[in-house]
Formats: sequence, structure tokens, C-alpha cells
Amino acid sequence: MGLWDALFGKKSKLGEIEKMSVGEMDKEQLRLEAVQDSIIAKVNTLEKRKDAALTEGAKKKSDLERKAMAVRYRQLDAEARDYVSQATLVSKQIQVIGRVTQMKRREGLLKREGLWSILSSVDTNELEQFMIDMRAKSLQGDREATRLLEILEEPATAASEEEDKELRDILSAMEAIGESGATDEKVEEAKKRFLEKETGSAEA
Repeated sequence: MGLWDALFGKKSKLGEIEKMSVGEMDKEQLRLEAVQDSIIAKVNTLEKRKDAALTEGAKKKSDLERKAMAVRYRQLDAEARDYVSQATLVSKQIQVIGRVTQMKRREGLLKREGLWSILSSVDTNELEQFMIDMRAKSLQGDREATRLLEILEEPATAASEEEDKELRDILSAMEAIGESGATDEKVEEAKKRFLEKETGSAEA
């Protein structure tokens, strides 16, 4: 089952999304975020249990006892990896619902400009690739593709690369905070540095 099917049921066309409200989509995103938080909590618990098994195994004197701890560690690791896979899927689902909500909020404008029919003709499971194709077409001078991306606030530039860079900056700030201790002062310093980077990028 694809992401679209998992989120919206067996619906092959984006036009089916017309029956849903933005409020319903927002609620679905909140539900998915709660699921994501729950999975992350489970992974964190399993990681602690893995560490404990490793530490306990290191203290054992007999090979049999160490092997038992090694087996326990391997089982916990497999369970943690399964939850990580689930978290990855939920993250993709959150991205999908965000994309659809963005389109839904602009549905009226897209219809007025005759662009909704383009989106509604695309198989929902192929929408992500379709959007990539739209960017490529826009760069080649396709007016409809350019306008569609403008309405959806997805400029046909290296937007995804900029987004990745921003994400890397945020992760770097988080890592710096973690290394120095997450005190209020350190958090504020990291936020200030990140905001300065954003301001500098906007002015460039």
C-alpha cells in the first residue's frame, strides 16, 4: 500500500481530495505527529535497554552469560530498527499530508487559473515525481508549470537544496547544544546564531 492509500484510502486521483476539508487534514497531521512522538519514545527506551544490556554483558565473567546479554542486545536492536523504519514511514506521511493541505488551501486559485485539472489528473501515488517533473518543466520555460509552482510556493530553483541546508543548520545547532549541555543560555545562543544565518541568507 502506498503512502496516499495509507492516508486517504483507495483514491487514485487528487480530485478525490476535494471531499476533504483543511480541518480534517490538519487533524490527520496532528494524529501522525502524535504517532511519531510515540515511536520516538519507544526507540529511546529501547536504546537505553540496549546500552544496559551491553554494560551488563561486559561485567559478566562467563561466556554463557555474555552470550545471553549479546542475544538480548541483538533482539533489542532489531526491535529498535523496526520502530525506526516505522518512524521514517510516518515522517513521509506527514510530508505528504502537508503537501496535500498546501494544495487544498490554494484549491480556489488553482481552479480559477485552470491548474487544478492538471493536478487532479495525476495518480496520487505519482504526485511527488510529478512535482519534480513540474520543476524541470518550469526551468525549461513551461508557463503552466511555473505558475503552478508559484502558487504552491515551490520556486523552480534549488529550493530543495536550500531546505536541506537549513535542516543541516538546525541539526548542527541541536548538536552544539547537546555537546555543551542544553541550558537555557546555550539554547538561546544557538537560536540567535541560527536567526543570524537566516537574516544573512535573506539579505544575500
